[in-house]
Amino acid sequence: MIAPTLLLLAALAAGDTVVARVNGTPITAAMVNQVVKGVIAGRPAPPSSEELAKLSDAARTSLIDLELLYQAAGAQGIRVSEARIDAEIARSRARFPKPADYDAALKRSGLTPEALRAETRKTLTVNALLERVVWKNVRVAPDAAQRYYDANRAALGGKPFATLKPAIELTLRDEARDAAQAAYVAELRKSAKIDSGNAPASDPPAGTAGVPPAR
Repeated sequence: MIAPTLLLLAALAAGDTVVARVNGTPITAAMVNQVVKGVIAGRPAPPSSEELAKLSDAARTSLIDLELLYQAAGAQGIRVSEARIDAEIARSRARFPKPADYDAALKRSGLTPEALRAETRKTLTVNALLERVVWKNVRVAPDAAQRYYDANRAALGGKPFATLKPAIELTLRDEARDAAQAAYVAELRKSAKIDSGNAPASDPPAGTAGVPPAR
């Protein structure tokens, strides 16, 4: 799933430089920088300029993909209820020992309560699309865990298959989901209009935004 913290870090700063547009929706430098900050937070040393450039490119790509998924969810009529949004925000607040800690974290993120609600809605909507559509038919073969275990027995330290089976199955499922999501986004990109930041906003071909082409 898309972690809510990713979206918390992707606050839209008014007047900030636009680094991309996805079917007309802007992705800003502030959004990219905040995602990168989340990745490098807690590191003992700052990244090199080369690594920072790579992290920024990866963040920009992830934000574009996220926006594509959100638009696809909207095109397919996927919505989340206000009660679901309230519950998710309450769960986030409950992770902090004191209300003041939560308020401080929200302030550091640069999000207003209204922006937080909008980003939470986006997160939950994308997760609903993944669960209902993208991952709907993802399955792991019944013998896949055993085959993985047999092929990697030495690297797994010789632990019994029965002990490792649940973790192996979870890993294989997540890999399959990642592959399905990557393929879905690749289809979305084929019909999307993605402009660089210095290009004027333009519309995608009529009737194609947010919906993967038929296979």
